[in-house]
Amino acid sequence: MAVKSIIELNNVHLKSDRGDKVFEDLSLHIKPGRSAVITGPAGSGKTILVELLVGLRFAESGSVELFDECLLRGGKSLIRRTRRKIGGVGGVYGLVPSFTVAENVLFPLVLAGERRRIRRERLLKMLTEFSLLKQAREYPPALTRVEYTLTQFARASIANQPLLIIDEPLAGLDATTYGRISEYLVKVSQSGRSMLILASDAPTRELPDTDYYRIDKGALLCVG
Repeated sequence: MAVKSIIELNNVHLKSDRGDKVFEDLSLHIKPGRSAVITGPAGSGKTILVELLVGLRFAESGSVELFDECLLRGGKSLIRRTRRKIGGVGGVYGLVPSFTVAENVLFPLVLAGERRRIRRERLLKMLTEFSLLKQAREYPPALTRVEYTLTQFARASIANQPLLIIDEPLAGLDATTYGRISEYLVKVSQSGRSMLILASDAPTRELPDTDYYRIDKGALLCVG
């Protein structure tokens, strides 16, 4: 059965570990096939929002639902299943330092129990698409900033998960890679997958089927 919503947050309240307000009546609804860009300065709660969505934090009140299921009520097993439906870049989605580039990229397919032949075919496709063939046996500490970012995008793409969460996708990239990732974001937004993009500034290129928001005083304001 098709899900009615990818992400649904209703009246979420959350305080930081120090007791400061982070979210107050924060709501967000992303339907299948649509995406959202959320902008806000450092410290506004963008990464904490990701932590809520992957079950690393829990709201004090309000509801957090992914793929029509409430994370809090579902317990740890639901959180694990939900995480496997999400491809991630940046923030909490760092690479595993002890895995090679190839192993990091393959990891979602290994978790999904995909057949070896399919894993090999998709790995070659991703390494080629993101220009990482020469880096396949390298480890993350040896990668440049651009190579590290491209490896994250390759890993987030290989399993075609229905939701892609991207935290600051274009930060620190050179102009060529910036343009390349911008093209990638347009391609994903047209593919039927949903994205949640969190950034200090919105991407310069407008994305189709995408809603734009700004975090302001712990709530989300629609800006286009």
